Amino acid sequence: MLRKKRKLTSQVADEKRLLEGKERIAAAAAGLFLNGGYHSTSVREIAQKAGLSVGSVFNYFTSKEEILFFLFSRNQERAQDTLREQRAEFERLKAQGVDPKDLLWLAYQSYARLIDEMRRYTVLGYQELKSLTVAEQRRILEGEERLQQFLEEVLSYGVEQGAFPGGDVNLKAHCLMVLAQSWAVRHWALKHFTKIDDYLSALKKIALGIAEERTFAPHRIAMVAADANGYDFEKSEV
Repeated sequence: MLRKKRKLTSQVADEKRLLEGKERIAAAAAGLFLNGGYHSTSVREIAQKAGLSVGSVFNYFTSKEEILFFLFSRNQERAQDTLREQRAEFERLKAQGVDPKDLLWLAYQSYARLIDEMRRYTVLGYQELKSLTVAEQRRILEGEERLQQFLEEVLSYGVEQGAFPGGDVNLKAHCLMVLAQSWAVRHWALKHFTKIDDYLSALKKIALGIAEERTFAPHRIAMVAADANGYDFEKSEV
Protein backbone atom coordinates (compact mmCIF):
# COMPACT_ATOMS: atom_id res chain seq x y z
CA MET A 1 0.00 0.00 0.00
CA LEU A 2 1.36 3.39 -0.96
CA ARG A 3 1.69 5.91 1.83
CA LYS A 4 0.30 9.37 1.33
CA LYS A 5 2.88 12.12 1.27
CA ARG A 6 2.42 15.14 3.49
CA LYS A 7 0.06 17.52 1.73
CA LEU A 8 1.69 20.76 0.68
CA THR A 9 -0.23 23.71 2.06
CA SER A 10 2.21 26.58 1.56
CA GLN A 11 0.73 29.96 0.70
CA VAL A 12 3.74 30.86 -1.49
CA ALA A 13 2.98 30.08 -5.13
CA ASP A 14 6.33 30.88 -6.79
CA GLU A 15 8.40 27.68 -6.69
CA LYS A 16 11.79 29.36 -6.51
CA ARG A 17 10.71 31.73 -3.77
CA LEU A 18 9.04 28.86 -1.94
CA LEU A 19 12.21 26.74 -1.90
CA GLU A 20 14.44 29.66 -0.92
CA GLY A 21 12.12 30.51 1.96
CA LYS A 22 11.91 26.93 3.13
CA GLU A 23 15.70 26.56 3.01
CA ARG A 24 16.18 29.77 4.99
CA ILE A 25 13.76 28.72 7.70
CA ALA A 26 15.05 25.16 7.84
CA ALA A 27 18.67 26.32 8.18
CA ALA A 28 17.68 28.50 11.12
CA ALA A 29 15.68 25.69 12.69
CA ALA A 30 18.46 23.10 12.37
CA GLY A 31 20.83 24.89 14.71
CA LEU A 32 18.08 25.53 17.24
CA PHE A 33 16.91 21.91 17.15
CA LEU A 34 20.46 20.67 17.68
CA ASN A 35 21.34 23.04 20.49
CA GLY A 36 18.05 23.31 22.35
CA GLY A 37 16.14 20.25 21.22
CA TYR A 38 13.22 20.00 18.84
CA HIS A 39 10.48 20.03 21.46
CA SER A 40 11.99 22.95 23.38
CA THR A 41 12.30 25.13 20.28
CA SER A 42 9.35 27.36 19.43
CA VAL A 43 8.27 28.58 16.01
CA ARG A 44 8.80 32.11 17.33
CA GLU A 45 12.47 31.31 18.01
CA ILE A 46 12.84 29.85 14.52
CA ALA A 47 11.27 32.95 13.00
CA GLN A 48 13.61 35.25 14.95
CA LYS A 49 16.64 33.21 13.91
CA ALA A 50 15.54 33.36 10.26
CA GLY A 51 14.81 37.09 10.47
CA LEU A 52 11.12 36.61 9.74
CA SER A 53 7.81 37.06 11.50
CA VAL A 54 5.94 34.05 12.85
CA GLY A 55 3.26 34.67 10.25
CA SER A 56 5.84 34.56 7.48
CA VAL A 57 7.07 31.16 8.69
CA PHE A 58 3.54 29.82 8.38
CA ASN A 59 3.46 31.04 4.79
CA TYR A 60 6.03 28.32 4.08
CA PHE A 61 5.28 25.60 6.63
CA THR A 62 2.11 24.58 8.41
CA SER A 63 3.85 23.32 11.55
CA LYS A 64 7.17 22.85 13.31
CA GLU A 65 7.00 19.14 12.50
CA GLU A 66 6.82 19.99 8.81
CA ILE A 67 10.04 21.99 9.16
CA LEU A 68 11.76 18.99 10.74
CA PHE A 69 10.51 16.67 8.02
CA PHE A 70 11.71 19.10 5.35
CA LEU A 71 15.19 19.08 6.90
CA PHE A 72 15.36 15.30 6.83
CA SER A 73 13.85 14.90 3.37
CA ARG A 74 16.11 17.51 1.75
CA ASN A 75 19.20 15.82 3.11
CA GLN A 76 17.81 12.45 2.12
CA GLU A 77 17.50 13.76 -1.45
CA ARG A 78 21.14 14.80 -1.35
CA ALA A 79 22.14 11.35 -0.11
CA GLN A 80 20.15 9.66 -2.87
CA ASP A 81 21.82 11.85 -5.52
CA THR A 82 25.19 10.69 -4.19
CA LEU A 83 23.96 7.09 -4.23
CA ARG A 84 22.95 7.31 -7.89
CA GLU A 85 26.39 8.65 -8.78
CA GLN A 86 28.09 5.90 -6.80
CA ARG A 87 26.02 3.17 -8.42
CA ALA A 88 27.00 4.41 -11.86
CA GLU A 89 30.67 4.62 -10.83
CA PHE A 90 30.54 1.14 -9.31
CA GLU A 91 29.17 -0.37 -12.53
CA ARG A 92 31.75 1.47 -14.61
CA LEU A 93 34.70 0.35 -12.48
CA LYS A 94 33.34 -3.18 -12.14
CA ALA A 95 33.25 -3.45 -15.94
CA GLN A 96 36.90 -2.39 -15.98
CA GLY A 97 37.81 -5.24 -13.65
CA VAL A 98 38.80 -3.12 -10.66
CA ASP A 99 39.67 -5.13 -7.56
CA PRO A 100 36.53 -5.70 -5.41
CA LYS A 101 38.39 -4.53 -2.31
CA ASP A 102 39.18 -1.24 -4.01
CA LEU A 103 35.55 -0.96 -5.11
CA LEU A 104 34.35 -1.43 -1.54
CA TRP A 105 36.79 1.11 -0.19
CA LEU A 106 35.81 3.68 -2.83
CA ALA A 107 32.11 3.20 -2.04
CA TYR A 108 32.75 3.35 1.68
CA GLN A 109 34.87 6.49 1.44
CA SER A 110 32.08 8.17 -0.48
CA TYR A 111 29.57 7.31 2.23
CA ALA A 112 31.87 8.49 5.03
CA ARG A 113 32.54 11.79 3.24
CA LEU A 114 28.80 12.27 2.83
CA ILE A 115 28.43 11.82 6.59
CA ASP A 116 31.15 14.43 7.07
CA GLU A 117 29.36 16.92 4.83
CA MET A 118 26.03 16.27 6.55
CA ARG A 119 27.39 15.76 10.06
CA ARG A 120 24.99 18.13 11.81
CA TYR A 121 22.00 16.54 10.12
CA THR A 122 23.21 13.03 10.93
CA VAL A 123 23.25 13.99 14.61
CA LEU A 124 19.83 15.60 14.24
CA GLY A 125 18.54 12.36 12.77
CA TYR A 126 19.76 10.37 15.76
CA GLN A 127 18.22 12.89 18.13
CA GLU A 128 14.93 13.81 16.52
CA LEU A 129 13.78 11.29 13.90
CA LYS A 130 11.44 9.91 16.57
CA SER A 131 9.61 13.25 16.59
CA LEU A 132 8.14 12.59 13.13
CA THR A 133 5.04 10.55 12.45
CA VAL A 134 5.51 6.82 11.93
CA ALA A 135 4.84 7.18 8.18
CA GLU A 136 7.39 9.98 7.85
CA GLN A 137 9.97 8.03 9.82
CA ARG A 138 9.45 5.11 7.46
CA ARG A 139 10.02 7.30 4.40
CA ILE A 140 13.31 8.62 5.78
CA LEU A 141 14.48 5.19 6.93
CA GLU A 142 13.72 3.71 3.52
CA GLY A 143 16.29 6.09 2.08
CA GLU A 144 18.80 4.94 4.67
CA GLU A 145 18.07 1.34 3.77
CA ARG A 146 18.84 2.07 0.12
CA LEU A 147 22.27 3.34 1.12
CA GLN A 148 22.92 0.17 3.08
CA GLN A 149 21.66 -2.01 0.22
CA PHE A 150 24.28 -0.48 -2.04
CA LEU A 151 27.06 -1.42 0.39
CA GLU A 152 25.56 -4.92 0.52
CA GLU A 153 25.71 -5.12 -3.28
CA VAL A 154 29.38 -4.10 -3.29
CA LEU A 155 30.15 -6.65 -0.56
CA SER A 156 28.20 -9.37 -2.38
CA TYR A 157 30.14 -8.68 -5.57
CA GLY A 158 33.33 -9.15 -3.58
CA VAL A 159 32.01 -12.49 -2.30
CA GLU A 160 31.17 -13.57 -5.86
CA GLN A 161 34.69 -12.69 -7.00
CA GLY A 162 36.30 -14.51 -4.09
CA ALA A 163 37.70 -11.33 -2.52
CA PHE A 164 35.55 -11.71 0.61
CA PRO A 165 34.25 -14.83 2.36
CA GLY A 166 30.53 -15.48 2.57
CA GLY A 167 28.65 -14.48 5.67
CA ASP A 168 26.07 -12.03 6.92
CA VAL A 169 26.49 -9.31 4.30
CA ASN A 170 23.58 -7.37 5.75
CA LEU A 171 25.19 -7.18 9.18
CA LYS A 172 28.59 -6.29 7.74
CA ALA A 173 27.08 -3.39 5.77
CA HIS A 174 25.26 -2.21 8.89
CA CYS A 175 28.48 -2.27 10.92
CA LEU A 176 30.32 -0.28 8.26
CA MET A 177 27.58 2.35 8.30
CA VAL A 178 27.72 2.61 12.11
CA LEU A 179 31.46 3.21 11.99
CA ALA A 180 31.03 5.96 9.39
CA GLN A 181 28.17 7.57 11.30
CA SER A 182 30.33 7.60 14.42
CA TRP A 183 32.24 10.45 12.78
CA ALA A 184 29.10 12.49 13.38
CA VAL A 185 27.45 11.08 16.49
CA ARG A 186 30.66 10.34 18.39
CA HIS A 187 32.74 13.18 17.04
CA TRP A 188 33.47 14.24 20.62
CA ALA A 189 35.45 10.99 21.04
CA LEU A 190 37.30 11.33 17.74
CA LYS A 191 38.83 14.76 18.25
CA HIS A 192 42.33 13.40 17.69
CA PHE A 193 41.32 13.02 14.03
CA THR A 194 41.36 16.56 12.69
CA LYS A 195 39.54 15.74 9.44
CA ILE A 196 37.66 12.94 7.74
CA ASP A 197 40.73 11.88 5.73
CA ASP A 198 42.58 11.14 8.97
CA TYR A 199 39.68 9.09 10.28
CA LEU A 200 39.36 7.16 7.03
CA SER A 201 43.07 6.41 6.99
CA ALA A 202 42.82 4.85 10.45
CA LEU A 203 39.54 3.12 9.59
CA LYS A 204 40.61 1.42 6.37
CA LYS A 205 42.05 -1.75 7.91
CA ILE A 206 39.09 -2.04 10.28
CA ALA A 207 36.54 -1.59 7.49
CA LEU A 208 38.22 -4.11 5.21
CA GLY A 209 38.66 -6.43 8.18
CA ILE A 210 34.90 -6.48 8.66
CA ALA A 211 34.43 -7.38 5.00
CA GLU A 212 37.11 -10.08 5.18
CA GLU A 213 35.82 -11.66 8.40
CA ARG A 214 34.93 -15.29 7.68
CA THR A 215 32.83 -15.99 10.74
CA PHE A 216 31.35 -12.64 11.61
CA ALA A 217 30.53 -12.30 15.29
CA PRO A 218 27.59 -9.92 15.91
CA HIS A 219 28.69 -9.25 19.50
CA ARG A 220 31.84 -7.52 18.23
CA ILE A 221 29.85 -4.61 16.88
CA ALA A 222 26.97 -4.70 19.37
CA MET A 223 28.88 -2.53 21.82
CA VAL A 224 29.79 -0.03 19.11
CA ALA A 225 26.21 0.21 17.87
CA ALA A 226 24.79 0.56 21.38
CA ASP A 227 27.34 3.21 22.28
CA ALA A 228 26.65 5.22 19.12
CA ASN A 229 22.90 5.05 19.56
CA GLY A 230 22.79 5.52 23.30
CA TYR A 231 25.07 8.50 23.78
CA ASP A 232 23.50 11.73 25.02
CA PHE A 233 25.08 14.10 22.49
CA GLU A 234 27.11 17.09 23.59
CA LYS A 235 25.47 19.67 21.39
CA SER A 236 28.38 22.08 21.53
CA GLU A 237 30.51 19.57 19.63
CA VAL A 238 28.32 19.53 16.50
